[in-house]
Amino acid sequence: MVSRRLLLGALAGLAAPALAFAEGDGPSPNLLTKKGRRTSSALKHQATDKAALDRAMASVKPLEAEPAHAPAGHAEPAQEVAPDEALGRLKHGNAIFARGGANLMLPTLARVAELSKGQKPFAVVIGCADSRTAPELIFDCNLGELFVVRVAGSTVGREGLGSIVYAVEHLGAPLIVVLGHTKCGAVGAAVDVAKKHADLHGALYEMVLPIIPAVLEADETHPADLQDAAIRRNVRDIAGRLKVADGVLAERIEEGRLKVVSACYDLGTGVVSFDA
Repeated sequence: MVSRRLLLGALAGLAAPALAFAEGDGPSPNLLTKKGRRTSSALKHQATDKAALDRAMASVKPLEAEPAHAPAGHAEPAQEVAPDEALGRLKHGNAIFARGGANLMLPTLARVAELSKGQKPFAVVIGCADSRTAPELIFDCNLGELFVVRVAGSTVGREGLGSIVYAVEHLGAPLIVVLGHTKCGAVGAAVDVAKKHADLHGALYEMVLPIIPAVLEADETHPADLQDAAIRRNVRDIAGRLKVADGVLAERIEEGRLKVVSACYDLGTGVVSFDA
């Protein structure tokens, strides 16, 4: 869908030269040049062009209506989303993205103002910091829909766990997705440390250290591609540990109000494969 801004910008760009000359904002066209003759012709049709532009502007409707203002003291309660419904939304959004139909429309100022009053994300996504794996794009989502925690290798430290618990307990997120991706460099580095005794220094070693157990587990099955197998084992292990990492998460899972799943994003196809 063509946005109102792009359409109006294009139409305005076509009529702008004629409007500028008609209003005395530019020099008179030189009729001896090809460009001058075209400009002179445009001036003759300036009134018609402006009328067409005005009609076009009047016919284009806003893409998002202004939200209705609720009476003071009667705020509408946030809509509850079930875990399976939230998972279905992500699967549907990724299907749109993977076939090239993602909606890249920016939120309106009205939506931005609405979000300044609070957030109600329908899912937590724990993802890798890789620049090619932005969850909002992969799942065809927008501002306020996903609570994202990202670090190389999709690992979760104490600070990350606190962020996740906050999203579940205080924001009501019903779904946690641990998202890995193919050709993950952090997991590849962990494979090199575990199998080739690669020497990483300082923070880089600390970054891959939590991934090494997944590498060793995956290696026990003698996979053809150890890095890919470790990537998938890593997110499954993290999802499994999250289920018992905090009492709030465990309680909501038992009550059926929270689901934790692992998934892997294919850099080559754009498709996310869920383990649930």
